[in-house]
Amino acid sequence: MQNPFRFGSVVSGDDFADRRRELAELGRELAGGQHVFLLSPRRYGKTSLILTLLGRLRAQGLLTAYVDVFRATTAAQLLELMAQTVLRGVESRPERVLRLAADLLGKLRPQVGTDPRGKPTLSLEIGHSPRSVLAVREEVLALPEELAKKRGRRLVLVFDEFQEIQRFPGVGLEKAMRSHFQTHRHVGYLFAGSRESALRDMASRERAPFYKFGRLVALGPIASQEFVPFLQVRFKRGHLRLSAEVGDAILAAADDVPYNVQRLCHQLWVRRAGKADRIAERDIGDAIAGIVEQDAPHFNVGWDRLSLHQRQVLQAIARSGGRNVFAGEFLTAHRLGSHSSVQTSLRQLLKEQVLAKTGGEYRFADPFFREWVTLRLP
Repeated sequence: MQNPFRFGSVVSGDDFADRRRELAELGRELAGGQHVFLLSPRRYGKTSLILTLLGRLRAQGLLTAYVDVFRATTAAQLLELMAQTVLRGVESRPERVLRLAADLLGKLRPQVGTDPRGKPTLSLEIGHSPRSVLAVREEVLALPEELAKKRGRRLVLVFDEFQEIQRFPGVGLEKAMRSHFQTHRHVGYLFAGSRESALRDMASRERAPFYKFGRLVALGPIASQEFVPFLQVRFKRGHLRLSAEVGDAILAAADDVPYNVQRLCHQLWVRRAGKADRIAERDIGDAIAGIVEQDAPHFNVGWDRLSLHQRQVLQAIARSGGRNVFAGEFLTAHRLGSHSSVQTSLRQLLKEQVLAKTGGEYRFADPFFREWVTLRLP
């Protein structure tokens, strides 16, 4: 029998734990032409949410396109990827994509092929000089609005991990995007990212090009009243019962992070399927121990990369929690040294996403890593 829980990849359909409120809210805003910055911690199911959202918008008759900025390493690559995904969002046949590209991007001499899955690919004639990239930039950034007007339908364009464009050297891409996008009346833009502070700065820092360009939406945990029934249905599919109380205990043990919840449930099913008829709360600890054992090599590598003081800070938070980390009593009890030293270590641990900060409390981004650290406490 197949494990009913999936983790570590984009999911859709029955495998997607419905975020009804988020889907309705984002769909309403984007279909109405509003622009949105979606801030999401890692492992919250951001990409699965976005792709489910785009599927629903297409069913409503909107055009959609999804650009994964992580796939590009230069501004030129991103522009080519953007043109390809926007055109492919409208046409699926290579010959029609070529015809459309020739009509709208004729100066760039577009060439269309197919990838191993039979989907059309697009390449543009981009020179190596900054002037060549600038010429391509102007053509491609105008493409979404031109295409939406040509088809007489609203387009929703997503840039996933949008903050990564700041890594591209030269050509002033961020300013150029804002300059073009602010004139687009038939396109709704969704800028998503898992480096929350970087994306927030892009949208809210006064001198940033995208300052106040769109609404900020923070993706939080899935509401327990939605998530627990989803888990119950999945366990039932795997011939195990789950009470609401044990479901809440699973969410708490996984810090309400969707990836962690699915991972823990996957391990619970592995351990209990065929051996019991229900999941008990005592099973959760055994399942976590199994995950910690599986991930120990990965945790060891991460631990080796940390400074001695960063390790000390993590041990202190694992032992006493992360709410009063600058209090004199906390610093003394854990021999952490000066306030500034702790602040430096915390800043780096946040940057590396080892820790997260919520409501003034520092916590482990991965509860299974927290358990691994706890087991190693002196």
